[in-house]
Amino acid sequence: MSMEFERQLLPVDSFPPNLQMHVKADAPPKMKMMAARGMVPAPPAQLVQVLFQLHFDASVSEAVTSALADMPENVLVSALNKGQPPQVLDWVAEVRDDGAVQEAIVLTKEAHDATICRLAETAEAHVCEIIANNQVRILRSPAIIEALYKNTKARMSTVDKLIDLAQRNEVDFSGLPGLNQALRGGSLKDDGTGLDDEAFSKLLGKEGEKAGDEEARLKKLEDSNLTRSERAALEAELAAEGDLGEDDDEEAQEKKRGSNLYKEIAEMNIAQKIRLATVGSREAIKILIRDSNKLIHMAAVQSPRMQVGDIRRMSANKSLPEGVVKYIASNRDWTRHYDIMVNLTMNPKTPLSDVMSFMNHLRIRELRQLSRNRNVSQQVARLAKQLMKKRGNR
Repeated sequence: MSMEFERQLLPVDSFPPNLQMHVKADAPPKMKMMAARGMVPAPPAQLVQVLFQLHFDASVSEAVTSALADMPENVLVSALNKGQPPQVLDWVAEVRDDGAVQEAIVLTKEAHDATICRLAETAEAHVCEIIANNQVRILRSPAIIEALYKNTKARMSTVDKLIDLAQRNEVDFSGLPGLNQALRGGSLKDDGTGLDDEAFSKLLGKEGEKAGDEEARLKKLEDSNLTRSERAALEAELAAEGDLGEDDDEEAQEKKRGSNLYKEIAEMNIAQKIRLATVGSREAIKILIRDSNKLIHMAAVQSPRMQVGDIRRMSANKSLPEGVVKYIASNRDWTRHYDIMVNLTMNPKTPLSDVMSFMNHLRIRELRQLSRNRNVSQQVARLAKQLMKKRGNR
């Protein structure tokens, strides 16, 4: 089933004659509003379809949405169990987030894969488990697995089961590069270590809330009404939380090792760490990106939570794993930023071939700094001097 899905009006002739007079395009406004408020003699299954049909009409859409939101849960679940067209189920899933309603939708074969994928992004643990149990749908639309993986409410045991299914069926996760790399290495077998499912779920829930708060503040930065001081304060606050920049001193490192999050991460297995790197807060990524295991620190640098500001600070960090620095240097979306490119030329862990390529784009001022930088190789310093001389500067 294709994941492309657009809601379409139901055929008017699919409604009984007594309801057609309420839902047809040229129905009198009073007749539409009467139906929008649920004031028509119709069983719940038909009433839900009437409400769906009318939600396309801007004049009554607000009343229709309120009617569906106020419909008793047991009545709505009964209506969904009678079988509904995919577009109706998709609309109901958008308006109602009750666990019982979501459960009824994911259990019906009529629901479109796109609807299930959207539910998988935010559903509670028991609904995630029901979604995961439908292997036919999962393999037909692997994007559902990605949605469940990113949903911090989905239990790790649920996710582990899906990962095993994906490995056996050679599913590719282009949207989860850190997981994809680990799966190709075959290194996510459950070895009985790590936090127990309950403890990890609790931690993941907290991390999800923190990450959501960070996303909200990042979005707030886009507000053009923020004053310069408000913007600066918000940027400084976010930078401090996920500071991946200059090397920490010994006291700072010791403080991190004493934090609860650091201790909990130390107890996790590889699969748990990789998932946390994908959905966790900037504080969690800050810890995971320094992990000695390549699969883990590479999952952290490829986290969708990464912002250009994080990369800007990371590119100057000489204590990060070489693989992280190399990955940044190979990402053209990041190295097109001049300050990131400059930081990488100054970082001794950047591959020489990348440094030499970047140097051709540096201004005289940065070349001069590079020629005097004792942290870079003599070859790089010498090339910087040659480029300065070639441009007529000594």
